[in-house]
Amino acid sequence: MAQFYSFKVSQIKRETHDSVSISFDIDSKYHDDFRYVPGQYITIKVDIDGEDCRRSYSISSSITEKLTIGVKKVEGGKVSNFMNEKLSVGDYVEISAPQGNFKLENIGSQNIRKFVAFAAGSGITPILSMIKEISLREVKSEFLLFYSNKTIRDVMFQKDINLLSNENISTKFIFTREDVEKKLYNGRINEPKALELMRSEMSFLNADAFFLCGPEEMIFSSKKALESLGIDKEKIKFELFTTPVEKDEEVIVETLNEDFDGNSKVTVICDDEEVDFDLNKDGDSILDAAMEQDLDVPFSCKGAVCCTCKAKVTKGKVIMDANYALSDQEVEDGYILSCQAHPASAEVTVDFDF
Repeated sequence: MAQFYSFKVSQIKRETHDSVSISFDIDSKYHDDFRYVPGQYITIKVDIDGEDCRRSYSISSSITEKLTIGVKKVEGGKVSNFMNEKLSVGDYVEISAPQGNFKLENIGSQNIRKFVAFAAGSGITPILSMIKEISLREVKSEFLLFYSNKTIRDVMFQKDINLLSNENISTKFIFTREDVEKKLYNGRINEPKALELMRSEMSFLNADAFFLCGPEEMIFSSKKALESLGIDKEKIKFELFTTPVEKDEEVIVETLNEDFDGNSKVTVICDDEEVDFDLNKDGDSILDAAMEQDLDVPFSCKGAVCCTCKAKVTKGKVIMDANYALSDQEVEDGYILSCQAHPASAEVTVDFDF
């Protein structure tokens, strides 16, 4: 269950014409709660004109720095525009503890490892956190980043990236609306371009992990390219920053098999409170239905991209419309994204206090 803490904004730095990095003072008594693995995100909760607005933002800092996120303006984006234009140093913001499965595992490994990342726009934020940790704790490991932007003025964290560059950490900047000397680094990252980029760095085909972060088109195109090169699917990790246009296949999570006529008695447990309600399989998601019952259930994107609304099915069966955040093992263990979940048995119990 996501709990929110109020922390002061300690620094706001203009990164590009339409993005900022925001750092927070984390109270020392909450340091354990806010330990994170590079690649993870926090959820921000702000009140905008009386509306409770929540968005997830990846952490861009290393563990030796103040917790920092990068926020890029989104057209019509209520929270991203608020964070860029109205938030001030000294303001207090409600933040949930870090979470997420898109992360750099086994930091500080004694092995010399190789990593590849494809990022676009604000998709650089979790990748930057990974690179910072590698540079601090695995100085002999290698990290290759392909980073796409429209123009050079759109590059977030450019100074940080340049300072981190060395013989083991390399960034290839790709631009879609700016001429570059080498044609390889010009144009949108689609499947052919991703293939071309990887073939230019053949020594990284045996990398330990491949991280993809940014828009849907780039992620799925790059994923296809990597798989066509024979790279193990288990090595390819991705995180979407927007709700996908193409829906994933339905995912079934069950703990009990039985006949089902479409109507279910759903029990939701949250903050030690238990609420029962009736819900049809074609009705609202379990998350929305629980909110209608005035339960303070955790949520953020409502698009299967983050895992803020993660809960556990302890009885019955549910179907998720999509899942881009939970691992296969988590689904097997009964965890769901409640924003995507619908009942698929006569009785369902969902526990947010797992």
